[in-house]
Amino acid sequence: MSALRLWQRSVAPVLRRSTEKAFVIGGIGLVRSLGREGIAVALARENTWGPEYASRYFQEFIRLPDLGSETDEALRRLECYGASQQRKPVVFLNAENDVLLFSKHRERLEKYFHIVLAPDELICSLVDKSRFAHLAKVYDLPVPTTRIPRNRDECYAAAEEIGYPCIVKPITQWRWHNPEVINGIGVRKAALISSHDDLERLLDSLPPIAGGEMIQEYIPGEDSQHFDFHAYFDQAGRSRGHLVVHKLRTHPIHFGMGCYVEYVDEPALAAICLDALTKIGYVGAANINLKRHSHTGKDYILEINPRFSISTILDWHCGVNLPLLQYCDALGLEIPPMSVNGQPRRWVRFEADMRAMWSYWKCGELTPWQWVRSYFSHPGKIEFHVLAWDDPRPLLVSWWDRFRSLAARAKSVLRHLFCPASRKGAK
Repeated sequence: MSALRLWQRSVAPVLRRSTEKAFVIGGIGLVRSLGREGIAVALARENTWGPEYASRYFQEFIRLPDLGSETDEALRRLECYGASQQRKPVVFLNAENDVLLFSKHRERLEKYFHIVLAPDELICSLVDKSRFAHLAKVYDLPVPTTRIPRNRDECYAAAEEIGYPCIVKPITQWRWHNPEVINGIGVRKAALISSHDDLERLLDSLPPIAGGEMIQEYIPGEDSQHFDFHAYFDQAGRSRGHLVVHKLRTHPIHFGMGCYVEYVDEPALAAICLDALTKIGYVGAANINLKRHSHTGKDYILEINPRFSISTILDWHCGVNLPLLQYCDALGLEIPPMSVNGQPRRWVRFEADMRAMWSYWKCGELTPWQWVRSYFSHPGKIEFHVLAWDDPRPLLVSWWDRFRSLAARAKSVLRHLFCPASRKGAK
């Protein structure tokens, strides 16, 4: 009998009787990974809709204000909720703002929640890309050459030093999320710059450079050269489970999140990531983004994200339930031995992948027929982000919401075409 099966017989019954809730500020992957293990899930979200709202796998919903801009009110609501619980819930996080809030205010929130995060200084060094560049240099991590210019002239000098093409990124995600930047360059995590003129046009669309952007070496290769490494390190700093994910497509294309991914066995890549997390003294859930150089085959670490991945449900299907590992670690329960079951698996955000297909087609990188064939040419069962046969309501609600939106648009168009009064009013 396997070690995991023995754990399931001895510890799983205790786990299912546990009254500590999983307090999830995140997506449907986290909710299902925990709910399927019989853990009571309390879902906390901001004032936005998501498919997780319709899931059968959460028992309680807590509405939060924006954690980035309304910190005081968010902390007050979190404390009120925590104080109302007989036992401290275990916190699970999916986004940078959420991680920063719990990290910076952990002394205040640890009275009410079990929080498993790396030290705050390390969290800030991972979230802030300028600090991460320094961290990578100190620990000799395999990252692309990076410069942090303090003004426009230093931007041009850094790009010339690194060489074109190069990458421009904001040092924090939200710097490029304000409406003025989005209107100028769209929704982007980074920009590929091929020449001095390209860089000049980009800088014209950004806020004044004052250490807010970074210039980075471009690692050549298509989007299929990107990988993710998902891992959980316990509170003693030991690796308890990990998985390597290969990105087949991303959205937005070239610099977005994986929208069609697959599990792959890449022990050399995993070793690089485990070594990096051990060197920096990491604790908690980690999602490392990497890219493989298309000419040399060398793997480069692009980011270390101190949170669970959006595709964490793929880990569950592959036999490595990272959220469950954190739950057991936080409560002092016996941590189950977990390793990848070796079966090929894929995960897709279908709506995002359709949008990606159109973008790839416009760039001449993928045809619709090749996109369709890709679902049949790769091995392994496909797990969908929203669709799940044991949890169908999120998909149905998503469809219904989309139908209502389309119906409202159609009604507006028809009224404009056939109602003279509306045309006169428009004039």
